[in-house]
Amino acid sequence: MSHKKYMGDAVYADFDGYHIILTTENGIRVTNSIALEPTVFDALTRYHAWLQACYASKEAPP
Repeated sequence: MSHKKYMGDAVYADFDGYHIILTTENGIRVTNSIALEPTVFDALTRYHAWLQACYASKEAPP
């Protein structure tokens, strides 16, 4: 079963059972690929929450 979903801007996300795999595609083939380990995905999630908090308080991120 494929877990591949289109995220927007030619970016797709998939899951191999351990990594979240982000790819970019040009309509013909995969042009770039990044495999995020769970700890890296967690760090990205924390970064997103931090950005949201900064903008919600109208404070620009450093």
